Amino acid sequence: MSVVATSLQGAGRDPSAVGPCFRFGLLQGAGRDPSAVGPCFRFGLLLCLVSCAACGDGGGSKLDAGLADAQQGWAPGVALPEGVANNAVAGIETEGGCMLFSISGIDNSLTTGGIHNRGFRWREGDLQWIELPPLPGPPRLATSAVALRGEPYVLGGYEVSAAGAETSSASLQRFDLQQGRWQEMAPLPIAIDDAGVAVWRDRYIVVVSGWSNTASVDAVQLYDVESDTWQEATAFPGARVFGHAMGISGDELIVIDGVATGARGFSIRNQSWRAQLQAETPTEIVWTDLGPHPEPARYRAAAGTGSDGALYFHGGTSEPYNYDGLRYEDGLPATPEASTLRYQQGSFELDATLDAPQATMDHRGLAACGDRLFSIGGMVAGPEVSPAVWSLAP
Repeated sequence: MSVVATSLQGAGRDPSAVGPCFRFGLLQGAGRDPSAVGPCFRFGLLLCLVSCAACGDGGGSKLDAGLADAQQGWAPGVALPEGVANNAVAGIETEGGCMLFSISGIDNSLTTGGIHNRGFRWREGDLQWIELPPLPGPPRLATSAVALRGEPYVLGGYEVSAAGAETSSASLQRFDLQQGRWQEMAPLPIAIDDAGVAVWRDRYIVVVSGWSNTASVDAVQLYDVESDTWQEATAFPGARVFGHAMGISGDELIVIDGVATGARGFSIRNQSWRAQLQAETPTEIVWTDLGPHPEPARYRAAAGTGSDGALYFHGGTSEPYNYDGLRYEDGLPATPEASTLRYQQGSFELDATLDAPQATMDHRGLAACGDRLFSIGGMVAGPEVSPAVWSLAP
């Protein structure tokens, strides 16, 4: 296992060394406000995939040369109305074509005051995104979104108080497309943020590891949409992490990387684990350690399942950072990745043809729809938050 560690100004970032309120290098009482704790403590939002988006020519060009007609590789889409990073994203395939969602996140101020719960939707053929009713509850970061039975679900994340204290969320909310409103569903047993989240068999939401208020956990939480209930599944045996990436193809679940805490501070982990999911006994998961994958290790990469059944882990960074995009260790900007790691038929591969036109990080996922995967908003080098949308046809 490859480990790259960052230090925390002499004290380390081990929560036990600095107290339970200290997370991501946050001092007790200081919260996640970079100005309150200095540049080395800055906490970075996972910089979502971004790029310039083409809004159109005189004839109303859109990502709609038709998704089915798009060439392989990356193509620009219709930009969001505002820049956003660390936003939860989902894609839904409808009779009328693809529908994309961007929920919550942080704006270009990259401050706690820029955290919001705004949401946007785009439908194939539209020249612009429309704003949705805001996600109920306080604004929060590190939420996750999935498409389940034709509707978006948003879960977890954390809020930051005016005093800077953070609280992980246990909420699960569904957006009713027919009524145009949010509906509260059964809350998670363990409040979580920065988790690995994916849908399995269009029935279950699988939540693996992540951060819960004061520490990362090994919990695997399983939601059944048919009963609106949660169950505990076999725990994650890898390093307890946050900001990892995860995807499901068929009954195979893959988890990679993330950031762990320890005596030396925050460390990015090159790890990959395979879970064999079983429909007859969904809470009994058989885990297999696949070892390290081709470098780089990735923090807050975007993961999605392609129409070819392969899993794609795109972007992110190997440098743990604060929500302003600055590295914990020295306060300098984290370096985003443009590369994409593909997993298929039991092996990982870095394919240069999948490199994006622009390196990005701070992702919550790649939204899958039709034969394409979408990166929606995020951060680029600078750091800078962008409204851009890109789609990938593997």
